[in-house]
Amino acid sequence: MSKSTHLTPARRLGYASGITTESVVYNAFYIYFVIFLTNVVGMNPALAGTVSLISVCVDAVTDPLIGWICDKPHVDSKKFMLVGGLLTGILFGLTFVVIDASPVVEFIYYVLVSSLMWCAYTAFCIPYYACCAQMTDNYDEQTKIRGISSTMNAFVIYVGCVFPILFIGAFMGMGVDAGLSWTLAAFCIGAISMVFGVINYVSIKDVEFIKKAVIEESDGLLKTYKEIIKLKPMRFFIPWVFFYLFGSAMVTANTDYLIIYAAGSSPDAITGTALMTLLCFLIGSPLLTVIGHKFDRKPAVMVAFGITLVGVLVCRIIGIDSLFMIYILTILNGVACVGFWCFFYDFSYDIIELDEYKNHKNRAGAITSFPQLVQKLGNAVGLQVIGIVLAAVGFDASLAQQSQTAVNGIQNISTVFLAICIGISLICLAAYPINRKVYAKLQAANERRRNGEVDFHDPDVDKIL
Repeated sequence: MSKSTHLTPARRLGYASGITTESVVYNAFYIYFVIFLTNVVGMNPALAGTVSLISVCVDAVTDPLIGWICDKPHVDSKKFMLVGGLLTGILFGLTFVVIDASPVVEFIYYVLVSSLMWCAYTAFCIPYYACCAQMTDNYDEQTKIRGISSTMNAFVIYVGCVFPILFIGAFMGMGVDAGLSWTLAAFCIGAISMVFGVINYVSIKDVEFIKKAVIEESDGLLKTYKEIIKLKPMRFFIPWVFFYLFGSAMVTANTDYLIIYAAGSSPDAITGTALMTLLCFLIGSPLLTVIGHKFDRKPAVMVAFGITLVGVLVCRIIGIDSLFMIYILTILNGVACVGFWCFFYDFSYDIIELDEYKNHKNRAGAITSFPQLVQKLGNAVGLQVIGIVLAAVGFDASLAQQSQTAVNGIQNISTVFLAICIGISLICLAAYPINRKVYAKLQAANERRRNGEVDFHDPDVDKIL
């Protein structure tokens, strides 16, 4: 039976608050880490991108392992999540420590610490997102929970974007040197992350998970993921996630460069772009949740992506040489961002239900690890590419005024590159085969199995999937 009756408003809110632990670190890292390495540590842009690429790829390798471990019957995934959240906050602060060492030692240090940080982040995120599908299998209830989480994420994104620069300014105003100010600011963000991780754990620690009709014996790691990859929706889900996050990572890391070198404004102007993103989520999350509830998730995401794709290309034609245009661009990017984060994990919950039906397994952790893996690979490649593009167009951090070629390259990262990535994502999303009607059939079939009809099959589901 579904355990959605356990999800009281307080539990929903407490569970959704875990988005703070996930998102505040995620946004602060992708906005500030590359520019921290180039402008504070003094690292070459391409090398800074390589640090991010290696660290996230190292973590990506561990994602399937963590997901597989979380599905073990003897593992308490909620406690696993709590420990991961606490370690994430501590390691995030250490990632922004300025060390006085040779370039080689610097490179090794930032690769090592950021890799560990992402591994801890994954140890929180996989069980956190998997919990939703384990607490309720109601399609609309899952959409509602993700809508609440996405609305809360509006404020968290703002915190991740704005608070680091505010903390840095506050510490420097107290006479702390720039490097240490960055470090202290990072530890403040880490502390915020840890507090909400604890709130999340306390809110759901007593919630019972759905008892599913599955084979309890766990398979080996390779067999588990081989079976998951064979599920038809994965061939469309994986590239949809990868290409959107590839483009999004470039845009996020490019924000400061766009403000400073394309618009000629102070880095403090990032507070304005963060406010635009906040408004997008505050308005867009409830709106898209309603659209998703009425017309289904996929059409809601496709509309959001389509608006962004057309809008950013129009912005590039007009030119992005003022804060006003950067704010317009941020709003347009925010539309796709809201569409993605409102429904991203709901699609993985579809696959969890399908895996129970087709393979007789409860592998919420393993399946949830796939979005994490693809998310990090997309982000890592995005950060690597932005470093390569900046180096290729002649960006020089020592110059207050960049060449026109460099400025054009910075503008293209947030427009043309993003439009290409979103276009590919749209094609993949259009081909994704699960909708509300198919999910209802899956849910009904699984419910019959849970009630004793262990070998029940729905011919319509078999034909579609």
